[in-house]
Amino acid sequence: MKKLLIAVAALVVVLVAGVVALPFFVPVSVYKNQIEAQAKAATGRDLAIKGDMKLSLFPAVAIEAKDVSFANAAGASTPEMARLKSLKVAVKLMPLLKGALEIDSFVLEEPVIVLEIDKQGRANWVFDTRPATPGAAPQATAAADGSVVGDIRLGEVKLKDGRLTYIDARTGQKEELTAINATVELPDLDRPMKFDGGATWHGKPLTVKLDVDKPRALVAGQPAGISLLLGGDPVKIGFKGQVTTAGAGRAQGDVDLAIPSVKDLAAWVGKPIDARPNTMGALAISGKLDRQGAKTSFTGAKVSLDQIKGTGDVAIDTSGAKPHLQAKLALEKLDVNPYLPPEAPAAKGGGAPAGQSAQQGWSEEPIDLTGLRAANADLDLTVGGLVIRKIEIGKGVIKAQLKDGKLALDLSELALYQGSGQAKVMLDGSGPMPAVDARVALAGVQAEPLLKVAADFERLSGTFATEAQVTTRGRSQKEMVSALGGQGKVAFTDGAIKGINLGAMVRNVTTAFTDPKAKETQKTDFSELGGTYTIAQGILRNNDLSMKSPLLRVEGKGTVDLPKKTVDYRVEPKVAMTTEGQGGQMQAAGLMVPVNVKGPWDDLSYQPDLAALIKIDPSKAIDALKGGIPAIPGIPLPGAASQPSPGAPAGQQNPLGGLRNLLTR
Repeated sequence: MKKLLIAVAALVVVLVAGVVALPFFVPVSVYKNQIEAQAKAATGRDLAIKGDMKLSLFPAVAIEAKDVSFANAAGASTPEMARLKSLKVAVKLMPLLKGALEIDSFVLEEPVIVLEIDKQGRANWVFDTRPATPGAAPQATAAADGSVVGDIRLGEVKLKDGRLTYIDARTGQKEELTAINATVELPDLDRPMKFDGGATWHGKPLTVKLDVDKPRALVAGQPAGISLLLGGDPVKIGFKGQVTTAGAGRAQGDVDLAIPSVKDLAAWVGKPIDARPNTMGALAISGKLDRQGAKTSFTGAKVSLDQIKGTGDVAIDTSGAKPHLQAKLALEKLDVNPYLPPEAPAAKGGGAPAGQSAQQGWSEEPIDLTGLRAANADLDLTVGGLVIRKIEIGKGVIKAQLKDGKLALDLSELALYQGSGQAKVMLDGSGPMPAVDARVALAGVQAEPLLKVAADFERLSGTFATEAQVTTRGRSQKEMVSALGGQGKVAFTDGAIKGINLGAMVRNVTTAFTDPKAKETQKTDFSELGGTYTIAQGILRNNDLSMKSPLLRVEGKGTVDLPKKTVDYRVEPKVAMTTEGQGGQMQAAGLMVPVNVKGPWDDLSYQPDLAALIKIDPSKAIDALKGGIPAIPGIPLPGAASQPSPGAPAGQQNPLGGLRNLLTR
């Protein structure tokens, strides 16, 4: 028995010695050639081991090769698809004999890999695996249970200082990752796997950390716990949840996204955006993610961009021809001005200097709504406040539907300058020329602050209500104003017209129209003011203006030229013989002094209609004109022999006497 054991031991020693010594007796060229030949048969491309090569079979099957290169596909931009400074692989022998792959070490030093798609769309990582001998086919080695490898264990797995280049000859795109380093820990498929790596892209370093709690479940297409952290200066992304690789795949868990600057991120990835200063800065998104195939949803999401903050739910479906977005969000105060193009400086009053277009006051900057065609969306927004240009809107409830380039906005709740309202707006970017269709109803709005910020008009105050329907189309603000059409009605209560006192005008025409300070100090109070209007080609027309005040009644009609920002209007005031105020009868007696209101709407002029004065009842006209109209040099009137006006220069006539004679004829 003792001799038998000695014999067995001796045999084992001999076998082990033979296995260890075998590489020393077999020339390196033999197995080097075999490896290169097998690679050629499997891929159809040449594998070259130009440097030193070592092989050992015990205690692990190990191979070390230096200066290794692998040929690229025919017609590729570079002759080599991959090149390695050195490759070290060691696989434990005994587990391998049992059908388990247990890698003792796997180290790649300075790998340089080129992934390329040619102009015909062929990828260089798709190999020509047709067998070299007709009728022969490569056979896979399977374990007894039908699996290729029963288990995987990783020891030392490292990638050092690698470089990966991606080239798409169809588009000319070229991307490169440098300084690639990675380590992997995988004791076995039933214990957690850890991946820790990093690389540099576009000059910015990125780090990646990945933990998988059940690698075997992940490989088998069952849910597995995943923790992923992508970090770097341009972007930080964190995910913790479950991932399933079966079918279209699914990921569910908590997501945190932090981007210090959207503008910088876009430039870093090669897609710069033309954003205004202090916009498209910090972006943060957090919430619960559920992504399955082409469908992604965020629930309980918190979103912030620059000064915009909100919460809600968002879902995106990219399975169709266009992405479809659904969202229900509650936003705090939203100021959109930083994201709008700057307003063009307008000429004073909307008029134009000599030799320039009369419509210079409106911007000719192109309006581009083609971005509405990029996606479809259904949005339900609640906004704590909204600022558009100079207009400040309070709390609003907005429903938005975007489909095929048409954006329909339904503002069912709108707080505006102490009033409220509703609006429906359609922005049409589906065709070559942008178009707008709007319907608005407002009530209880304070007119003065709204008109000041919306139209630079400060001559009217009061509580405002309106209903309006307008449509337009054009490639710029100027074109849209010129093409504006529609109709509506307005009503003001308990307000004033600034710059003119119609009551004083009736009592003393001279002072009302000649006092240089009147425009700045006088006003006409009213209890009611309203009418209807139509708009065609940017010209607003009104024929039924009616104003009531305690001692005055006014009717009016005229036009407002919106493209030129000018007014041509006529008002006819009457002195009421009653002191009834708001709601008083429109019966009025006394002198009517028509007034013409003309000029740019930020510098209106108010002039009496002198021709109408001549037709007024002479006795009442003369009584109203007592106090004198200043003499008008060079304009003689009938009755020139009358006395000069008090204080008039010698030789200047008093037109009052001549006017009296004219009116009493």
